[in-house]
Amino acid sequence: MTKPSWYQLSPETLRNEYRLAPVSPAGAGFLDQASALASHGCELFVSSPQGRLAALELNPDTLSFTPGAEINASLAYQALSPFLLGGQLHLLAYTREDGILDFFRVTATDFQHLYRYQRTYGATMGFTTVHAFGYRDRCLFMGYNADTGASRIYGIQVPPQAPLSISQLWQSDWAKGWQDFCFFQLGGENFFFKHNPTYKAVNIDHYMDDPAQGSHPVGTGLPLPQETSAAATLALQEGPGFAGYRADNGQLTINRFHTDCQGWQQQAQVQAGREHSHLLAIPCGDGKSLLALYG
Repeated sequence: MTKPSWYQLSPETLRNEYRLAPVSPAGAGFLDQASALASHGCELFVSSPQGRLAALELNPDTLSFTPGAEINASLAYQALSPFLLGGQLHLLAYTREDGILDFFRVTATDFQHLYRYQRTYGATMGFTTVHAFGYRDRCLFMGYNADTGASRIYGIQVPPQAPLSISQLWQSDWAKGWQDFCFFQLGGENFFFKHNPTYKAVNIDHYMDDPAQGSHPVGTGLPLPQETSAAATLALQEGPGFAGYRADNGQLTINRFHTDCQGWQQQAQVQAGREHSHLLAIPCGDGKSLLALYG
């Protein structure tokens, strides 16, 4: 396994310029044993191959991680997605092989398991991307299977006599092979960036106002190098953006999306070392982020 590389992203004095500086955060050993990672603000969630689910808090001033709640979930999740429901932090945790979607309410000291959603005959199996998000007064999550092209949108509800319930709102068959999803908001609307090396396609899509109508592309044929192997969403000072990484040459770039979703502007670039497989971005506020290349 390649040694992880950490970088602190900070805005420069000049507009649209950022600095990437190598750093060594304290308490970052969790990268050596992680089957899935996700962040919500400065809170980081980690699933281990041994079935432990843990929360850590990043102190952006000292660049150190402090352990928080931890439970034995008995599953090594492959995807984690935090979301807010009723003003409270929740976590969606997913296993690809069995198609299990577990929902937890997160407190300072505990993960409270609320609900498990699983459909037989492959309906929830094989998702390579899972993401929970809010839109207006609704809470939703999507799943996409890069091997089959199956794409789904589900609604998350709080019924009168149960903690949660899930209903499928939309399904479609996309092209196979989409990867590097980056989800972001502009003007209160939900968008996502995705990359398909097989078809040499790079799109930005917009979720429709009615979730039952799915999404549609608003930017196509965008100028991302096809060798890009990992990407992560960023919250920059002047709007959303993404970090892109190429394992073939070690190049790590920072980019801000244009407000018309027809492309982006590069803000920073650094040679970060080759052969990493994953990219993690943890927002620290005021346009700052902590980035990790690992795997």
